[in-house]
Amino acid sequence: MQNFFSHTFSENIWRMLPHPTQNLWAVELRKINEKKVGFGLIDLDKSELKWNVMPEELDWWSSMTGFSGEQIFFHFYRYPEVPEPTDLAAFSIVDGHLLWVLPNHILVRSLQNGLIEVATKGMSGTVFKICDGLTGVMVAETQSFEATMDVGIKSPFRYTKENAYFEKLSKYLNQIIEINDPICIDYLDHKPYMVFSYYLYNHDKVIQYLVIVTENNGVVFHEQLTDGRVGIGDSSILLKESNLIYLKNSSQFSSLKLSV
Repeated sequence: MQNFFSHTFSENIWRMLPHPTQNLWAVELRKINEKKVGFGLIDLDKSELKWNVMPEELDWWSSMTGFSGEQIFFHFYRYPEVPEPTDLAAFSIVDGHLLWVLPNHILVRSLQNGLIEVATKGMSGTVFKICDGLTGVMVAETQSFEATMDVGIKSPFRYTKENAYFEKLSKYLNQIIEINDPICIDYLDHKPYMVFSYYLYNHDKVIQYLVIVTENNGVVFHEQLTDGRVGIGDSSILLKESNLIYLKNSSQFSSLKLSV
């Protein structure tokens, strides 16, 4: 196992999406005080940040929704008071510039061969269409679904005190790293490793930690991920193939290669 890549942004990381066929990650970025939205592209094969931009086409309500082919997709919200996306936009993975906008459509999923499935509201209900991801041009309307691009990503399962296995996991972690009374535990299995993210109270703040253990109970990685926050929040750990991706202190993208 090795520290594969780490980069700290000046903005907060809002979302992380992997490319289904390449070792690339798209990262949604937000400047909270300035209400600005941008995104960046990380190449884990080259261990580098390719670029990050703050396009003028994005506003505070825009949200990254997909990543496939040569495009990163965003949903636009024309009516911020209504929590439903209205338009779909595609940006290039070459440098982040806007490729096209498809009004009144939303992304459903990515398909094979550079195609995407989109949806729009018709007179008799929702209409599904096949669209060229590079150009935004409609290929066909369809009710038959093509094969979906399999991203192959795994997220940890969260155990809380109400779960029957929580106490067993808590006792196990206490035996190997001596922790007491975790609030909850996220668990991800990737043989021969077991990945845990656990949360502890510290002066009314929640501290998150990441620990990686071998099948022989050897601790190979143990790091604090947050300085302290009010709530627990969603898990900030993802696994694609053997790359473990985790978020540290809201702005640091980090990756560990879980090699055998």
